[in-house]
Amino acid sequence: MITEQIVQVEGKSLKLSNLEKVLWPGPGLTKADLLEYHAKMQAVTKRHWQGRALTVTRYPHGVEEAFFYQKNVPSGAPPWLVTHLVDDTHYVVADDLATISWLANSGAIEFHPSTYLTIRPEVPSYAMIDLDPTLPQGYHGAVQVGKYCRDILDSLGLRGYPKVSGATGLHIYIPLEARYDFQITLQLVKVVGIELKRRYPHQVTLERLVKNRRGVYVDYLQNHPSRTIVGVYSPRPTPEATVSTPVRWEDLDYYRPCDFTLRTVPDWVGERGDLFLPVVAEPQSLEHLLDKGTFWNL
Repeated sequence: MITEQIVQVEGKSLKLSNLEKVLWPGPGLTKADLLEYHAKMQAVTKRHWQGRALTVTRYPHGVEEAFFYQKNVPSGAPPWLVTHLVDDTHYVVADDLATISWLANSGAIEFHPSTYLTIRPEVPSYAMIDLDPTLPQGYHGAVQVGKYCRDILDSLGLRGYPKVSGATGLHIYIPLEARYDFQITLQLVKVVGIELKRRYPHQVTLERLVKNRRGVYVDYLQNHPSRTIVGVYSPRPTPEATVSTPVRWEDLDYYRPCDFTLRTVPDWVGERGDLFLPVVAEPQSLEHLLDKGTFWNL
């Protein structure tokens, strides 16, 4: 049965449909639950997603069915939608809850915001260390390598902030002043990866071919301007309805990805606050590293 209703979200008219559709069969979570999650989380997701170009993955029939990536604004988009043009692609800009709700209503589960703000697309706001474990490594292998990353960042005079990917990986964000181009941020993470590989050759890999990987893959190429990773607080299309969630370094050993779900994350954030606030509030300089030519030539 197709059901529709018109609602007002932040003063904008929005048509919602099929709210009873089950998107996560395991926990029985519906489209209505997804929309409720975004409404509860809007205060923090707005801080991290607003003004950024979005790539989304859509699962119109639920997370166990076919999905597709969406970059271009689809036909039938509301006239109030804000977009950002890159080459021939019109990206949706995550400006408000109405936009997020419209995307969620279309079956968008994952939200991948750009690392740059659309007002300054030539410079990212942060660098990202994407740690992707391969068998026999798992989540705990990624956590261990994440701690090694923290030690290296400390030695470089930089702070990194971890979040669980929502699957088996770990993401570490390095907040930066918005004046370093993508070549610099990519090289920064590449150098960290090279140093990790040198220190821990049996635990870390830079091998791009999945079939040849052993250990935890440090994907520095995610810092290319055309690449993104799942955004902080974004739902994931996992059986448990996990959410990519920031944690404190000292808590990594005590939680698993399945602890952070659509049902649990709003309370987690309510109790602990936005652990990713420093990513937007405390940008860092790289000037002390740019003076070290040998560092950038590794």
